[in-house]
Amino acid sequence: MSTADQLTIPSTPCGERNATSSAGLRPKGTALPKVLLISNEVMHYRVSVYNYFHKRFRECGYEFAVLTNRLQRENQAPLAFELQELPFDFAAYKKAIRAAQPAAVILFLHLKDKVIWPLIHWMKWARIPFAFWTKGGNWDAKDSRLRYEMFNYVHGMSDGLILYAEPCRNFIKKRYHSKAFVANNTVNFEEYPEIPETKAEIKREFGIPFEKTVIFMGRMAAGNGRKRVDDLIEMFRELDRTDVGLVLVGSGLSAELQGRMNRGNTKYLGEVHDPGNRQISKLCKMADVCAIPGHVGLGLNQAFYWGLPVVTQEDNHPPEIYYLEEGRNGFIVPRGDVAALRSQILTLVDDDELRARFSRHARESILRNASIEGMFGGFRDCVEFMTAKRQGR
Repeated sequence: MSTADQLTIPSTPCGERNATSSAGLRPKGTALPKVLLISNEVMHYRVSVYNYFHKRFRECGYEFAVLTNRLQRENQAPLAFELQELPFDFAAYKKAIRAAQPAAVILFLHLKDKVIWPLIHWMKWARIPFAFWTKGGNWDAKDSRLRYEMFNYVHGMSDGLILYAEPCRNFIKKRYHSKAFVANNTVNFEEYPEIPETKAEIKREFGIPFEKTVIFMGRMAAGNGRKRVDDLIEMFRELDRTDVGLVLVGSGLSAELQGRMNRGNTKYLGEVHDPGNRQISKLCKMADVCAIPGHVGLGLNQAFYWGLPVVTQEDNHPPEIYYLEEGRNGFIVPRGDVAALRSQILTLVDDDELRARFSRHARESILRNASIEGMFGGFRDCVEFMTAKRQGR
């Protein structure tokens, strides 16, 4: 799909404070105030997002930098932003933060990353404003009172909250809502390549013989198999059709599941990485339907961008599930109901008119609700809220 097909999402303006600070009033040679993101492993798909943040924060009068324990080894994208890799250690991170002298810090850490606990108390004592980038709570254990209280303790300590989606507010106590900013979680579609090759050409390149193709994308071993690729493998193992096939893309497919695959209609490609994301984009263009039975994540965003309807099951999905509108751009079937999963996948595969309508809605929805500029806007608003509060405005 060409860039002409994309909805136009205008850049949102910077706040009054930063419009002034970047308009020539800052003395020459003076460094811009820094926004420092402290993250656990920076995944390859986040690099393009942070490159965009780097560009937009500069336009708003800030420098954007990342401090992490590691960058994903498979990343092939160039970095436009400053990145420092440093193993988690409180003393080392305290030293790095002091050296950076940030105007604001954004924490993108799990509560199990032990460094977060001394960091939040030290930054509060040092009067360094910080935000917690969060889903609001543990979406895999929504009823856990202990986790709820641990999250809300961090919410209370934080000067700002950056939420994956509006429904994340349901995890947050109302007294913290005023400092919470929504940044709908997404990937940077603006850097996705145009793919001129036809479906037939792509199929020949990857050796895919199927007339209609269902694609799965994701890390299959993550979260003890929470993406439930086993249900897809089971479905296709028993599917007695030669015209429909399954393509599995991602890491972590166990030897056991590979042994259960129906080799006649299932193809496992493993991880697909290249600097311009051309290969995965080709596969998305080639496919007809995306099926991610559990924990959809950002794979849903990617599928919708390429106009792929998504079929999944009821589960403890992350916030990205709210982009899926049942019966409009995808289907959600009961958890563990492989027969229903099969039925809805084949409904979309066999009904070209229905699939085309779902495809159009999927692309329109994701471009409207999950643009990279919209995500940046939530980060910018939170940073400006924290810096204004620090300056007593």
